[in-house]
Amino acid sequence: MDWLPFGPGTWAICALIVGASYVIFGITAFGAAMFTVPALSYFFPLSFVLPMCVILDVSASFALGSRFSKDADLGELKWMAPFSLAGAVAGVTALVTIPQQATIAAFGVFLCVYGLYSLYTGVPQGGVARHPWAVISGFCGGAAGTLFGVGAPPYAVYLSRRLPDKAVLRATLSNMVLLSTSIRALVFLVGGLMLWDRVLGALMLIPFALGGIWAGHRIQLKASRETLLRAISVLLLLIGGSLILRVLRA
Repeated sequence: MDWLPFGPGTWAICALIVGASYVIFGITAFGAAMFTVPALSYFFPLSFVLPMCVILDVSASFALGSRFSKDADLGELKWMAPFSLAGAVAGVTALVTIPQQATIAAFGVFLCVYGLYSLYTGVPQGGVARHPWAVISGFCGGAAGTLFGVGAPPYAVYLSRRLPDKAVLRATLSNMVLLSTSIRALVFLVGGLMLWDRVLGALMLIPFALGGIWAGHRIQLKASRETLLRAISVLLLLIGGSLILRVLRA
């Protein structure tokens, strides 16, 4: 059994972590990596964890997005997707030209402020215009994904202000997360980080990710749009806090 990427005991713990994390993903269509990456990093180096978790995120986004793709708002996707790709390219370029820690901290503060604001004000009463905010959110999400490994928050902020139907919101967001994570997976592949042990580890854990998505989806069906938006706000707050903590620990 030396060919396995981890032993039975570690595998069982990782399976529990992944299953629980993807319950959140099943509810909100993003956010699992915020829990899987730091938790699994206790057992493996980041060079192993990040590619494995990207494969899990791509698989989860594809499973959720393909099943509920009929609910996705194609008009929003057509505007956001190309600018997300442009943002990803800009993010890779910016990695070597901007002060990384200060940028991460600023992004974290923004997410915390917006998360607190959303929790305080409740369900958005007014929407935002597609132009220029679809362009801005798409670009920022793509850039954030390659810069920080966290691309979904800008998409979630924008789409929560645009889409009143919770099913449409979740389906559209899951498709944007699929695009963002696929870009990262391609970067890892080109960079030579998609080794067989990472792929095998992801394949062993995918059933538990799908189980978590199923449980999260069942919970989401019983929740109101207000509850879904509150969950998204809490996730934004947690992600922002984790980014600030990352800077403080550096």
